[in-house]
Amino acid sequence: MIELGSEFDLSLDSLSRVENNLFSYLSGFGEHVELFDSGRSAIRFLASSLKGEILLPEYICESVISCFDIQNVIFYKVRKDFSIDLEDLEKKISPCTVAIFLMHYFGAVQNDKILTELKAIAEERGLVIIEDTTQSIFSKKNTIGDYMVSSIRKWMPIPKGGVLYYSKDRLGLERKEFIVSKDNERIAGMILKNFFLRDELDCNAEYRKIFSCCEDRLDEQHEIFRISDLSRFIISCIDIGSLVEKRRTNYRLLKDYLGSIGVEPAVKLCENDCPLVLPIRIPDRDQFRNYLMDNRVYCAVHWPSDGIREEERSQFVENYSTLISLPIDQRYDEEHIEYLIRIIGNYRGNLKF
Repeated sequence: MIELGSEFDLSLDSLSRVENNLFSYLSGFGEHVELFDSGRSAIRFLASSLKGEILLPEYICESVISCFDIQNVIFYKVRKDFSIDLEDLEKKISPCTVAIFLMHYFGAVQNDKILTELKAIAEERGLVIIEDTTQSIFSKKNTIGDYMVSSIRKWMPIPKGGVLYYSKDRLGLERKEFIVSKDNERIAGMILKNFFLRDELDCNAEYRKIFSCCEDRLDEQHEIFRISDLSRFIISCIDIGSLVEKRRTNYRLLKDYLGSIGVEPAVKLCENDCPLVLPIRIPDRDQFRNYLMDNRVYCAVHWPSDGIREEERSQFVENYSTLISLPIDQRYDEEHIEYLIRIIGNYRGNLKF
């Protein structure tokens, strides 16, 4: 059974500890690596130490915005190529501003010139930089951030997982003993999905319902939890080098095909970047997405409309109506990417602006 996208599945038979895992990858940060049940929990932990306004990019997930008091959130502009509008950002800084939230998108990292200028602005104004590496952690561990946060379940088959890491604790974070998360339900869904994909159990509706319920509960959660022992163990079994190389290979295969029909990725990756997905802009995104779903290809939308001060966020509005994220992750080999290419090739709608 070929199915692309959506939640990861999990085969317990494949789990065996490896040396080149996330813990090894982040070992340079020593004891300043803390694992939570989600990226949201990591951000909420940081947010509890910030007293004042925070600058967020206009193009960002609602789950991040919800970690802060909306009264203290100021949006700065992001250009169509996903680079930061530094002129707009600097205008938004006030005496109440305490932090800048820095985003990288789809595996691409903000360019060096922007990062250098942003760092200078932050140092001059005495601001903390929170660097969200959710979409870029395997391109670069960090750039100019004082604190890095990442939702690592976007990258690997773990039921829950987020990480906070940093070199120096500028905020004097209070160490707390948070309750350890329970992953029983989502892990059951991941295992059921694996059975389904191997044609061993007809349980498609069951695991989809489980995933949907788990996402709803995560959206409603405001408590901070530590990562579970099970998720920690699975992380120790994921080889980062293999993950990165597989994603790059799949990305190149799909990018080459799309280029042959005149469709380019929405963001430009550098040679050593590791892609999260392959995003493209298309005129009728929803029609194309529904067509893909009819052919068992499930694509994320980064991100749906959230209704939060969208009159201030014109690029966010354009992105959520035109962008679609094509799956290229390490679950897939050449056969899967060729399947995706065939499905795209059979599409009769317009893929080009």
